[in-house]
Amino acid sequence: MRNHSLPLRPFTETTATVWISLSAFFSLGALFLSLIGQLNRAGCSTLLAVGTFGSAFAYHRLNGGSWLPRGFRLKRFRKPFPLLYLFCALAALIGGAIYQPSNHDGLCYRIPRLLHWLAEGHWHWIGGADTRMDFTAVGFETLMLPPFAAFHTLRFAFLVNAIPFLLMPGLVFSVFTSLGIKKSIATTWMWILPCGSCFAVQAGSIGNDFLSCTYLLTALIFASSALCSGRASAVSLSVLSAALMTGVKATNLPLLLPIAICLTPVFFRFPKTLISATLAGCIGVFVSFVPTAIANTLHTGDWSGEANSVLRIKNPAAGLVGNSLLIGGACLVPAVFPPADRVNTWFNSLTEKTALSWIKNEFVDFKMTNPQLAAEEHSGLGLGVSGTLVLALIVGWRDIRFGRLRCLGGCVFGGFWIAMLFYMMTLGNRGAPRYLAPYYFGIIALPLLALSSADFSRRRWWRWSSLALLLPITIALACNPARPLLPLGTITNILIEKGVASGIAERMRTVYEVYANRHDVYAPVREMLPLDAKSIAFAGTGGESEYSFWLPLGTRKVTDFHGDAEGKMPNPTGYDVIVASAWGTRDRFGISPEELAKRLGWKITGRVEIRAMASQELATWSVLVPNSNTNPAN
Repeated sequence: MRNHSLPLRPFTETTATVWISLSAFFSLGALFLSLIGQLNRAGCSTLLAVGTFGSAFAYHRLNGGSWLPRGFRLKRFRKPFPLLYLFCALAALIGGAIYQPSNHDGLCYRIPRLLHWLAEGHWHWIGGADTRMDFTAVGFETLMLPPFAAFHTLRFAFLVNAIPFLLMPGLVFSVFTSLGIKKSIATTWMWILPCGSCFAVQAGSIGNDFLSCTYLLTALIFASSALCSGRASAVSLSVLSAALMTGVKATNLPLLLPIAICLTPVFFRFPKTLISATLAGCIGVFVSFVPTAIANTLHTGDWSGEANSVLRIKNPAAGLVGNSLLIGGACLVPAVFPPADRVNTWFNSLTEKTALSWIKNEFVDFKMTNPQLAAEEHSGLGLGVSGTLVLALIVGWRDIRFGRLRCLGGCVFGGFWIAMLFYMMTLGNRGAPRYLAPYYFGIIALPLLALSSADFSRRRWWRWSSLALLLPITIALACNPARPLLPLGTITNILIEKGVASGIAERMRTVYEVYANRHDVYAPVREMLPLDAKSIAFAGTGGESEYSFWLPLGTRKVTDFHGDAEGKMPNPTGYDVIVASAWGTRDRFGISPEELAKRLGWKITGRVEIRAMASQELATWSVLVPNSNTNPAN
């Protein structure tokens, strides 16, 4: 019989087990296929079929022979906070199903590197101009790979985030209650936390910051379960979850601390579980960041792949102050914030002209980029969740008992704060508000643990005030340029025709047009290629995607066109065509596409201007083909 004394909901335990097992299977399967040179459509299709049917079988068996979730009650969504979460979940599912992925980083390096691996049949060091294809973690891509390779479409890629988002309330509730937070408090916050900007907007996208949250929560859930039951399987799943978490992003490495704190008493109480933890660790190594770190060391001499990265902070004080300003600012920004651009400009100019200028000298990438609408590339926690937490602490200040922190939960959640401080003092990146997405759970949980009562949640004014702070996320999701649920293109055209707020409407039209085409933004360039072009050389910047030139998938091969370490012009032999942007040839060779064609003895057959991002100017792209008698100039 199932042990109901475990600090887990039966359905949460079931779904967590299946999800972790499937994630590990896909990651290990991709590694195995790569080792035998079968990382191709047939191999990935087999991996997808076995993983999908195996997961369905495991779920049905672990769920007591039922397909329906245990404990699920539809009437709970009549309440405001569950209803708000339900809207966010539906927006993620509907938006992800309707629209192709348009995440900028995903299109620039995560998807292209999958195509490079599939073209060769195995993982390899690509060595292109965009070094992120090689040195960054691959955990997200290994989940996206099987359906992408099998069906030659990105239509299913959003499920990598959407499925964990559906699991999030149960995971949050289980972690909070198992580590000492009052059940009545956890019941409220399990619906509030997923409505944070960085979680809700990434749930329907291919951004890779949110996925780590699931692995982190499951690691803590199974560690807490093992502490009560001593089950070796729970310890193994906790260790495996921790490994998967690091395999998604190297910035998650500090979060091994709170997981280790949660597992330590398990090993003292049940010493035999060390054996299962060791065995799970041996498997987990292959799905963690370790293989990438080894490859980075072999090819660059540094485990991170960027030994001299400007993002590494040498002055901890600058990192602590700079990251505090960026993260704190993102926590104060509502999901809908029209003056964001003006505030960003004011703040960035302030840091260059005042006493804060010393931060910029040490923190090179110190720049505030909060969006007008919550967006997957820039949003942090947001004012909705952070403001709700502050109101809860103000209303319930009489119920704060610091003595409640003297427990395992206090140590675990305190570990999150230590991990965050370590991150802030060592890494300087403008994307910190979203990179820290998995950290927010423990950061928020610590003050909630100190509350001895949930009386604050019974105050009508607190509920309505909190709801007012959280509601803008629904507008942001409905109007999200990447996945709009409203016909905003038509609306903006009507506004322009009527002369209503024409300046704002023109800006809106530009933004929505760019996002509507971003999944295949370079299609106009591709249409100018020779019909028989199979081998394409790409000469764009790291912020320009080569994905469009691989289409239709399986018919072309794209290779990065860059010089050697000495700056010598690459040999164009073997290429049918070169696609080059003016920015790309300038960054790579310091010349224009016209000069590149002249040096190679090629000719330009077409030019077109492309706007890949609404905030950027039009970029000129050129198509270069060889002359009948090619005579490259050295």
